[in-house]
Amino acid sequence: MTYHAGFTTLRASDRDGTVPCALWYPTETPAQNLRQGVYNFHVAKNGDIAPGCFPLVVMSHGSGGTRFGHCKTAEFLAEHGYIVLAPEHPHNNFFDDSAVGSARSYSGRSRHLKSALDMVLADNKWGPVIDPQKIAVFGFSLGGFTALTCVGATPYVKGLARHIRMNREFDPIFSGYEVIVRDGFDEDYLPVTYDPRYKACIALAPVSGGLFPPASLQNIKVPVQIFRAEHDMILRHPFHSTEIRENLPNGCDYHITKKAGHFSYLSPVREDVKSQLGELANDNPGFDRQTAHDKIHVLIVDFLNKALS
Repeated sequence: MTYHAGFTTLRASDRDGTVPCALWYPTETPAQNLRQGVYNFHVAKNGDIAPGCFPLVVMSHGSGGTRFGHCKTAEFLAEHGYIVLAPEHPHNNFFDDSAVGSARSYSGRSRHLKSALDMVLADNKWGPVIDPQKIAVFGFSLGGFTALTCVGATPYVKGLARHIRMNREFDPIFSGYEVIVRDGFDEDYLPVTYDPRYKACIALAPVSGGLFPPASLQNIKVPVQIFRAEHDMILRHPFHSTEIRENLPNGCDYHITKKAGHFSYLSPVREDVKSQLGELANDNPGFDRQTAHDKIHVLIVDFLNKALS
């Protein structure tokens, strides 16, 4: 059964501060076009939720991103019977990026998702319409790293230090985040928040760079889906998506998006703002973001339907 996408906003609390959240959900209320920042939503704002109990996908945006960065993916999921909760990570978002690249940010992100998930499940309106046995986590870039930590990955700080030392010239942009190594963490592994409520994980262009050797991924027991952008110049091949794929103990559902750049996984923006947003909104010649997303969305829903069945 297909639905319209409903949309509303919520707020969670975390020790890092307020966590604004976007929420998409199945509704029978007709959707309308809604301008939201640089995006055109097609949603029923505050529409009545459709009857039923639905699976939930919790989304983690990339470093410096927003809760709206994957809005069209969220709409598609809502139209296909999923509730989508997208928190905005405190101090590592478009509006406040004061913690960018820090161990504090890398470590706290999984806890932000837990705070948001706790909030929505305890909510008198939303909790009863979410199936607590069918919850998945989704993330892009550093959000992909976050998603993996939510399902049991433990980031190995010494692995990152070695990667920066050995591969700086081959992975130059990511290797600039050596502040993580200098942040004063004495332990080998970065503290993160595992959440057993997640039954599946989707990671688009996820960060690794030595953070996820085999030992760091051995506790992941849920199905994992990974997408790699063929021409990712931010997280260079083979140090991120490929490294994770090779080190996962039970394999994964792995897809390469041909001709895509790193930011090609962000939802398409309005035409009138594309020229202002550089590589965030503009892709390599021969790559059509909308067409690629149409295919990716089908792969994601197929994966979730199987993983959460």
